[in-house]
This record gives sequence, C-alpha cells and structure tokens, in this order.
Amino acid sequence: MLGKDLLRHRAAAGSVVPTLLKPTPAVLRLVEDLLAHWRGAVGQQIGVVEENAIPILHASRSLVVAKGLQKLISDACTLTDPPDRSGLRERVFDAAAAALKQPAIDPAAHVRAVAEVCATTPEALADELYSDLPEAAVLTTVPTWTAEEVIDQYNLAQCQGLLLTARSLCVTVDDADVGLRRRLLAQVRFRRLLAEIRQDGQALILDLSGPDAVLDQASRYGLNLAQFLPSLAACRSWHAVAEVSLGRGLERAELILNDELGLAGHLPGLGFVPPELRELGKAVLAKLEGWTSVAPALLPLPGGELAVPDLRFVRADGVGVDVELFHRWHEPALDRRLAQLAAGHAPRLAIGVDRALLKRRSAVADLPAFVRAGFAFTESPAPRTVAEAVGRVAG
Repeated sequence: MLGKDLLRHRAAAGSVVPTLLKPTPAVLRLVEDLLAHWRGAVGQQIGVVEENAIPILHASRSLVVAKGLQKLISDACTLTDPPDRSGLRERVFDAAAAALKQPAIDPAAHVRAVAEVCATTPEALADELYSDLPEAAVLTTVPTWTAEEVIDQYNLAQCQGLLLTARSLCVTVDDADVGLRRRLLAQVRFRRLLAEIRQDGQALILDLSGPDAVLDQASRYGLNLAQFLPSLAACRSWHAVAEVSLGRGLERAELILNDELGLAGHLPGLGFVPPELRELGKAVLAKLEGWTSVAPALLPLPGGELAVPDLRFVRADGVGVDVELFHRWHEPALDRRLAQLAAGHAPRLAIGVDRALLKRRSAVADLPAFVRAGFAFTESPAPRTVAEAVGRVAG
C-alpha cells in the first residue's frame, strides 16, 4: 500500500483520476535497476540497502514515482530481525551510572570502564548497543517480480490508496461466470465489508460502504476495502464508482474504475475458505453429531438482494442451515436482515452478531428473530455457541 505522499492523481470538476504508469523504456529501466539493487543486497542490513538505493531514486525523472516503486518492492521483501539488545543496554546503563560516581578523566576512559564491566570492548559496545533497531534488520528475500509486474502492482496501489478514504463504492459486475461471482462475494465476506448485494438482470450490483461511513475502526475497514480491489479487478467486465476524499480541505470527488484500466487482479480459487472460517467450521462440526459442512450458496431475498453466508451445515436428513456473521460495522445490514427474518424470509439462516454492535443496539438481543436464530460473539464466534444456534434454527 502507498501512503498519501506517494499517491499521484489529477483532480478537476469533482472527479479524480489516478495517474497510472506505462511501461516506457525509462520506467522499465528504473524498475529493473531497483530490482537488481535489492536482489544484490540480500544479506545486508535494510538501512544500508535503502541508503545505497538513494542514487537510483534521484536518477529517475520523478522521485515520487521512484519512491513508490521502491516501497512496493521493499514491502514484498522478507527481513530477519536482529537479536534483542535490550538486556545489553540495561547492563550498560547500570554500569555507566555506577561509573559516574567516580567520573573518568575523559569520555573515552568512561566508555572503556563501562565496556570492561560488560566484558566487551568499546568498539564492540558501539556496534552492538543499538544493533536491534529496525534499520538493522537483514534483507532475506526479494520478490521474483518482473519489471512489468512491479508496474502492475504500482498502478493497483495507486487506486487502492484512493479507496482508503472512500465514502462509498458502487460496483457493477457484468461477468456472467457464476463461479467467479461466488468467489468475489466470498471475498466481500472475508474482508468483512458492509455491502448490499443484489441482482439486476444479468448484472451483479454491490453497494459497499467506505471507511468514512464507519465510525469504529475506520482505518482497518478502509484497508479491507482497498484489499478487495484485486479481487474485483480479476473480473473480465466490471465498473466501479467511488466517492473519495482527497484531504487537505478539498471537496469529495468521484473516482471511476473499470476493467479498461488493465489493473492486475487476483481472486482465490473457488474452493478457497479463509483459515479462520475453516477452523471454525471444523470446531462447530465437532459439536454437531450427524452433520457435515459444505460450501455456502447465495440466498435470494426480497428486492433482488442476495445474502452471502459465511458457513453452511447440513444434517443427515438433508436439512441445511446457513450462518452469517455481522461484525461491528455491519449495523445497517443487520437491521435489514433482522427485518427479513421477522417477515419469514431465510428461515434456515442463523446470524452471529459482534458484541460491540450489540452493545450499541441492546434491543436487538430481545427481538424474537434474534432469540430464535441469533448468537453473540467477540472477534471470533465460540464453536459451541454456533452449534447451539444451528440446532435451534434446524429444529
């Protein structure tokens, strides 16, 4: 992800357009130089690697572009943290305080006295005392990207950076691939995004709220929304309109993204299940005798809306129960779902609600629909609680 200082865009007449890189010879040469520098620096301290890259950055036509490219490369690297030196510092500071009771002739003599107490040399003491700072981490691996792939990552990051401050994001997916749609909607749930999903003819419509619409943990939510973009970009035919804030007192602007931009997309396979949901499903099954776990299907609701359950369990007699989780920023979606359950829709749906949300909406716990089909959780549901709710809904 790129910070505000590395984002490049043009704003005019209420619209904002991200400035995307093209693989020109000059840009490709810059990226190849950066990749060669980082790959040749494996085993060096990260502070040294970044300092030695400064001439490459300043040789580019745009320092902002060069810094953005380097950040994406460095973020994809792995580092080895140096040994913790806090114990050594504590011994040194104690020895230094004791030595000051009888001050040495000069600073060098003071350092020698402290080093002697710590059973080391002044030179080693100078090298080791703060050798666990972040810049002392050792570069271990560098991504195997090509120059073109780095440029793709840069363009995607430019758009993601603008989405961090989105008020809303309206997505239309015209891609008719059913499997792709299921994977896309699974990502909506995985990212815990606040979304109203409906079908309009052959088009799939997603009205996603942005972090500006979420009062609690807005930064985390904004990151989740930005991380959803690669999944959306994996579709063949899509269009998105976002209302974003440019900051620094500027008015809100409209950001338009679509498949014509050529953004690099990635969407997990059809069988992908987030690790935490996979483990939860296994734990719940251990509490449900005679049940199995299957991939949840989309639940059609009034007005063309589609619910996207997180889990689905099927009893030996064929009765199936879906489980949908509502996190702390899902308040509007929860109200809509409770009204639908009260009206008799989705009778085999159990809903879990984050206690942080229930604290704000204390009356929800007493609603008949929640008493029958609901359960509370903190961060992650307890398997026994989920199993009990599934049993109530099935019975």
